Amino acid sequence: MNIRKSLRTLHRDFGYLVVGITFVYTVSGIALNHRTDWNPHYTLVSEDLTLPSSTQTIFSQDEINAMLKKFDYQAVYKKHFVTRNNEIKIFVEEGTVMYNPEQGKVELEILKKRPFFFQINKIHLAQTGQLWIWISDIMAVFLLFVAISGLFLLKGKFGLKGRGLWLTAIGIVIPLAIILFYIN
Repeated sequence: MNIRKSLRTLHRDFGYLVVGITFVYTVSGIALNHRTDWNPHYTLVSEDLTLPSSTQTIFSQDEINAMLKKFDYQAVYKKHFVTRNNEIKIFVEEGTVMYNPEQGKVELEILKKRPFFFQINKIHLAQTGQLWIWISDIMAVFLLFVAISGLFLLKGKFGLKGRGLWLTAIGIVIPLAIILFYIN
C-alpha cells in the first residue's frame, strides 16, 4: 500500500469522524462571532406592570406571588428583600423583578437559555469539564491531520506544487495579517 493511498483512506475516515463536531463548532462559532449583535446564550424576557401606588414596604411571600401571577410570564418565586430605596427586589427562577410600591412600577427581567445554542456554545468554549477538553483536543489533532494530509492528496497543477501552494499560502497569510495589523 503506498503512502498516498494510506493518506487518502485516513483523511477520509478522520474527516467523517469529525463532521458532527465540526458542525457544532461552526454553528456556535458563527453565533459567538456576532455576540455584539445578540446574546447567543440567552434571550431576555421583559415585562412591565403598573399597580396602584402604595406606601407599604413589607410584603409577604403570598402577596409577592399574587403580584407575580399578573405577569404573562409565570415566574417562580425564590425570595425577596427591601432595598435602600424602599424598592422590593424579587428573585425568581432565571431572573429578577423590581417593584417600586411608591410609583406602582413593576419590572420583570428573565434570562432564558437559548435552546441548542446555549449547549453548543458551552461546548465551543470548553465550559463542560475535563472530558470535553480531551475530546476537543483529540478533535483538533484529527483536524490538523486532515488539513496536512489534504495537502498531499492531489498531484500536479491542483496539488501542493501548483495551485494548492498558492491557496495554502493565502490561508496562512490571512490570519497572520490580522494578527500583525489588527491585534495589539
